[in-house]
Amino acid sequence: MLKGRFGAGAWRIAVNFLRCFGALALVGLFGLWSCRAEDLLEVFAQAARKDPILAREKDLFNASSAGVSVARWALGPKMQAYGGAGVASLNLSFGNVFSLATGTTAEYYTVLLTQPLLDGQSIAALRVAKSEVQAQHAMVLYQEQQMILRVVQGYLTVLQAEANRRVAAEQQELFESVWKQASAFLAVGRGDVIAASEAKARFDAAQSTLTTATNAVGIARKALERITHGPVGKLVDVGELKPLGPQPDRIEIWTRTAVDNQPLLHQARSLLTAAVQQIEQNRRAQWPVLSVVGSSAALGVNAVPLDIQTEAGFLTLSVPLFDGQIGARVKQAKAQARASQRYLDNTVDQVKLDTEEAFLNLESSVPQLQSSATAVESAKTSLDGTRKGYEIGTRSIVDLLTVITDYGSARRDYYVALYNHLLNRVQLKGAAGVLTVEDVRALNELLKKG
Repeated sequence: MLKGRFGAGAWRIAVNFLRCFGALALVGLFGLWSCRAEDLLEVFAQAARKDPILAREKDLFNASSAGVSVARWALGPKMQAYGGAGVASLNLSFGNVFSLATGTTAEYYTVLLTQPLLDGQSIAALRVAKSEVQAQHAMVLYQEQQMILRVVQGYLTVLQAEANRRVAAEQQELFESVWKQASAFLAVGRGDVIAASEAKARFDAAQSTLTTATNAVGIARKALERITHGPVGKLVDVGELKPLGPQPDRIEIWTRTAVDNQPLLHQARSLLTAAVQQIEQNRRAQWPVLSVVGSSAALGVNAVPLDIQTEAGFLTLSVPLFDGQIGARVKQAKAQARASQRYLDNTVDQVKLDTEEAFLNLESSVPQLQSSATAVESAKTSLDGTRKGYEIGTRSIVDLLTVITDYGSARRDYYVALYNHLLNRVQLKGAAGVLTVEDVRALNELLKKG
């Protein structure tokens, strides 16, 4: 009834209005939120709260920090208590006079307080623990930057998929209009069967492309929700964009920055330091350990009766004479240090290569974006001209179908170049190890507002 009174267009407007604002009256702000678009910063904040990879590295960092405390307490005081009770045999002698008691019960306790004064192995273990903390801290920084890359790439992938769907939908409409027009001409005897058949084939192919593009949007959104671990609404797209190459535009500056700042290299260096310190820790197992010990002890024998209490202080020196494991552990630690050195060398090479590749990709993306924008304008001009030529009979339907296909391809290439350019900006900073939240904010400013 209402639909017939207002008409289909007005009915759709009313439905869309109620969909966005009618829900607001029922569920408050939730309805308003569902009708607004999310920008990159909002998606990033959602991912940062729930990213399990980053959370794992932070937990490992906390565990490494606790390891430093463990190693430090190895150099601190220790108190131990011993006690027992049972059946004892007692033999006391004082010169020529003695007494013997057997089968008596006795209790004893001993309390020891030990403070190492010189323990070279524990000192080396503390240094190893500190280096491991530095390595894990570098891994936290690396995963923070990787999370930014994952979010940006996931966000741009969704925008790319949605752009392809828009192009596919518009291309389908163009092919459909040509097919219907060709069919109308054919119905009045003015058309060409082959031309109408070709138009129908292009329309059918466009329908298939639209279905594929629509499914790709769903897949891309699911992948982004896998990163954010929550639902993602409509995303804000990119606005006006001026292509920008690497700043500074010298590749050697970026490679030096990467060598100095890439967290993976900081981690590799810290792991090498820990491996070298591990060699020294194992060597110091041969060192003597000097400690001061305070003790309090008591012995009680029920049958005598006898009650002995002592308090004493000692300076103890423990000297290892032989332990075959020490040499084997030193050999093992040396092999681990060599492996860590090779890992560092390989990481340096890989970081340099990744940075150079990211630099060149960003540099190449600028002319690619510019040329693809020009190609879209040229394809649009060709489409408009061919359409007019078809209407006046100077161009064939095959010509029109061809330029429609070319126009769609040009637009797809443009969106690929656009989103790749934005991604390349972020990837260069990520490769150099200087990617921060400020870069997310800067990229977010390029998005359309309102």
